[in-house]
Amino acid sequence: MSDTESDTASSVGEILEDISEADTSTFKCLFCDEQWSRVQDMFAHCTKEHGFDVENTIKKLGQDIDELTVIKLINYLRLEAQKSIAPAEIKVDTETLADDKYLQPTLTDDALLFELGDFMPDADSKAIDYDEYEAALQKNVGGNVEKLSLDNDRDTDYFESYKGNAIHREMIEDRVRTEGYRDFIEKNAELFKGKTVLDVGCGTGILSLFCARAGAKRVLAVDNSDIANRARDNIARNGYSDKIEVIQGRIEDFHMQRKIGKEKVDIIISEWMGYGLLFEGMLDSVLRARDLYLKEDGLMVPSHCTMRIAPISDREWISDASGEKFWKDVYGFDFTSMIPGGILNQREIGVFDVPSKSIGGEASTFYQLDLKHIQIRDLDFTAPFSTKLGSSSASIDAFAIWFDTFFLPGEKSQDATAIDVAKWGDHGEAGLGFSTGPYSTYTHWHQAVLLLGDEDRKKEVKGSSTLKGKVTYKKPRKDDRGIDVTVEWEAEGAQGPVSGSSKLTMGA
Repeated sequence: MSDTESDTASSVGEILEDISEADTSTFKCLFCDEQWSRVQDMFAHCTKEHGFDVENTIKKLGQDIDELTVIKLINYLRLEAQKSIAPAEIKVDTETLADDKYLQPTLTDDALLFELGDFMPDADSKAIDYDEYEAALQKNVGGNVEKLSLDNDRDTDYFESYKGNAIHREMIEDRVRTEGYRDFIEKNAELFKGKTVLDVGCGTGILSLFCARAGAKRVLAVDNSDIANRARDNIARNGYSDKIEVIQGRIEDFHMQRKIGKEKVDIIISEWMGYGLLFEGMLDSVLRARDLYLKEDGLMVPSHCTMRIAPISDREWISDASGEKFWKDVYGFDFTSMIPGGILNQREIGVFDVPSKSIGGEASTFYQLDLKHIQIRDLDFTAPFSTKLGSSSASIDAFAIWFDTFFLPGEKSQDATAIDVAKWGDHGEAGLGFSTGPYSTYTHWHQAVLLLGDEDRKKEVKGSSTLKGKVTYKKPRKDDRGIDVTVEWEAEGAQGPVSGSSKLTMGA
């Protein structure tokens, strides 16, 4: 950070303490003293116990309000409650909330103010500009503002899981992943030379180092996990501290812009992909960073991902993966009561390297993510698929879902669904890509497997016929990093049409 930026970071810099130093883990109800750790639960409590529907109130304010208005609403409601006004009698309108005095926190250490992301009227609206918050706060409030201590314990387990060595070694040793990023950067060094790069979720700093070695002028490496300390050491040991700045914190936080600065970046790079592509919810953070920090003509790395699905038709592999084969005979005893607790079950999405011989039909691409243009709301979706079953497929036991990742240079919008990763580059096409599917080299992402119910697995299907259906991805309301996946399908059976559905979850 420059001296100028440091000097101008006044009141809000004093208000917002670094998350790593925070000690507040819960927040108080808007109208009573009860403490809560989840906003959704607290809002439900307000509706049931106090007769005030906060979510509906936000919706009634209209789609044109911004995040600052929602923050003002919380402070206003707390202030009215302190006046002993009954919740049902509190009047809320945009005219009242236009007053910037409600930017001043009513409570000291009110962590609720920084937990409201899911309740903004439009999740894709422009992220709050740090200086906008600073200016608005100073306009009517001035510098005499109570200091806030913040904590965001919702993600504590997630970030804790990334501070150790083992998970980073596993990812770096995944040559498909690591060399995919390296090869794109090195083969397209002209895209990086002299540019400013933002690495979201930098981990050990390996991608930042690739970028710096390729000639990037400046790299901002951001990670909220304590692995950021190791990244800083790695960068210093390799002589790149003059080019790479490691910043520890959440990319979404208000104070992050003060640390990053107001200059837009040329490139955002991130290895954000999770199991089934969207598990862990990191893409939300990357898209918020894009909206706030990327230049209009900037580059997203990777640029595209496509999601693919195929049926699994292999009862022997299913029996082995679900534990059924093992538990049926344990030294002559029947232990089949243990089967529902296996890694592959009918409640949770399993993660496996599915043998290619177990795939019972052609793979179908059902969704494309263009990282330059996709919006957060598009990450909850329902999409159709259609595939041809294998000639020997007599039943469907499960579905496998995986993703292909693409690094496509250039400003033009491109259709990655038309690209065959296995044959791509044979004729000198620009860019690079890799697959996490069962026909490619194994990766640490494996494939997401959705086991069908017992009744659906008994249904006979006709080999070589068409299998159609739809896939729904949806984030559970109370688990920002989990996913619920539903697959509905229909096919031609021996005695006429057959159909089924399976809804499974992958929790953080």
